[in-house]
Amino acid sequence: MSFKECRMLFRSKEGVEIFPIPTKHEDGIDKMEERNFLMKGPTTFQQFAPDGSCVFIHQPKTGVVMCPLDDQDGSEIKSPFLADSKSIQMMCCSPKGTYLLTWERLSSTDPNQPNLKIWDAKTGTFLHGFIQKNLRRVNWPYVQWSHDEKYAFLLVTNEIRVYDGKDFWSENVRFIDKMRISGVISMSVPKKSDVSSYLIASFCPSTKDKPACSSLHKYPCVVPPKASSYPSIVRKSLFQAEEITVHWSPKGDAALMALQTSVDTSGESYYGSTTLHLMREEYNDVITVPLPRNSSGPILDVAWMPNPAKPSCFAVLSGRMPAMASLHHGTTGEPIFLCGNAHRNTICWANHGRFFCLAGFGNLAGGMTFWDRNKEKVIPQYNSTTGVAVFPEVVASCTVGYGWSPDSRCFGVSTTSPRMNVDNQVRLFSYTGEELKNVPWNNTHYKPDRLLQASFVPSAKNVYPDRPQSPGPRITGTEEEIAEAKRRAKEAAIKPVASAVKRYVPPSARSRSGAGNSLAERIRQEKEGNMMGATKILSKPGIHGASASKIKGMPVGMAPPPVETKSKNALRKERQKRNKAKKGEEEAEADTIVQVDPEKRARKLKKALKQIEDLKIKDLVELNGDQKKKLISEKALREELAQLGLALKSS
Repeated sequence: MSFKECRMLFRSKEGVEIFPIPTKHEDGIDKMEERNFLMKGPTTFQQFAPDGSCVFIHQPKTGVVMCPLDDQDGSEIKSPFLADSKSIQMMCCSPKGTYLLTWERLSSTDPNQPNLKIWDAKTGTFLHGFIQKNLRRVNWPYVQWSHDEKYAFLLVTNEIRVYDGKDFWSENVRFIDKMRISGVISMSVPKKSDVSSYLIASFCPSTKDKPACSSLHKYPCVVPPKASSYPSIVRKSLFQAEEITVHWSPKGDAALMALQTSVDTSGESYYGSTTLHLMREEYNDVITVPLPRNSSGPILDVAWMPNPAKPSCFAVLSGRMPAMASLHHGTTGEPIFLCGNAHRNTICWANHGRFFCLAGFGNLAGGMTFWDRNKEKVIPQYNSTTGVAVFPEVVASCTVGYGWSPDSRCFGVSTTSPRMNVDNQVRLFSYTGEELKNVPWNNTHYKPDRLLQASFVPSAKNVYPDRPQSPGPRITGTEEEIAEAKRRAKEAAIKPVASAVKRYVPPSARSRSGAGNSLAERIRQEKEGNMMGATKILSKPGIHGASASKIKGMPVGMAPPPVETKSKNALRKERQKRNKAKKGEEEAEADTIVQVDPEKRARKLKKALKQIEDLKIKDLVELNGDQKKKLISEKALREELAQLGLALKSS
């Protein structure tokens, strides 16, 4: 069965090129001797349409130019697509590709001219503009559309303004609603969603008298909001929070909040602490994502499995090097599978959610491991002679850009300028980790520092099917060759065995798991082969985060107290003691109820009901947990008061 050909777009200092890519060694793609440019000259940045039908490229001398990718006639495109767009510095597309949003610096001659502009992505017509003086890249884009483009949300001082998504073509554009959130500096809206409601995540930094706060809002609000503050369905106070990153689930019904604090109260890290919180629409509380016990330390990367048709889950890389990679349940946040320790800091899922890559890019050596999520195993390569499965080390050093092809069969890495000004190139790997050499481009054209960006051309939804691993080749060769191949594969997969003579561990450190977190200790564990491998979690493990979130008054990021393990006999005796004490308390409470004076009890109940009436006047968002419980107990208090009234009348 043949599928649509995947392509890669290269943007270099000479111009823009597009290439077809192979998916396996047998694909007959000839190397291009002459360079065929889609556009010549220097470029600044690019933005694909969501369906990959075209790409918008910015040229300093021309402005933003639109290049169609589906119907190419081979001619070079020179005319600008957006008028007066030479000074544009930022650009993005709406979820369905209807609008383009651009930002440029305010004009020094006319400061009242809008610099945050909305354009028609089909015709290039200017539709509407706003004035945005300062730009923080972490808050971009300042205008975000809902997944169906029904609403557009604009972030301004202390509020989020709501616009009709189809109203930008009219002459008088005005917001239809506003969400008053005091101190808000950033917001996030899911680009994809399978639910009918619209969720917005907001973040307010800390002030002198208030901690930082991250909230999840629902629009439109069922209860009419007050003018002072827009209600939230879930909120979390974040002490000493400085940075926050929002990761939306593929269904758009949950958000992961990655929080970075400047101070680590446990004293384990000079660079602060990192915590991860899960917010869902159907929950009234925030879940602190529990991490494996041996992965205490910073959270390096977080990524949701992108396929909404499959059970929701997300991957987390956490802990000091070698870091622990774990898969977590998308609803409860509990870890369900551990990928083991390795020098990795990057998670990249394939579009269909079947394969994912754990890589060590940036300041690491560039090691990569390719996993099959369905099988929960590392994807093997196969010996070309014998067909035996092997697991060689896959390394892509000096990687700057990376990503999966739209069909989830190839993984591309690139070394680009200005991040790396040597050995600029693009390498292609199959989903097994085997490098594909039959690529149509010549990497010598981009050395040493000529390549600026290389990325896959995206595709529309449901163009490529979700394909499993191809079956391995049949094992062939003589018995000696097969035995030798299996022995080498086994040696490559087995970790070095720990020496029989163990080092001395002081008594104070013998009860701790890992017995040390220093750099020397971690290097020693790695050399001795004591690092944890892939493990499926069948029962609830020892975790970080959950116990800390349940302890009242413990700051976010602080390490929880050590958990003591007890025998079954000790646990059984404790359970019996608790049941006996509970039974005694119930008997004492029953005796107390009998001896209570009805009139005194009635006065106490009336006082509590008066307090409840006062609480009803206040905003529900401002109430704490005890006050909310008091509101819930109103019905029971009134029933008890009615019974006391009957008892008084009968007496």
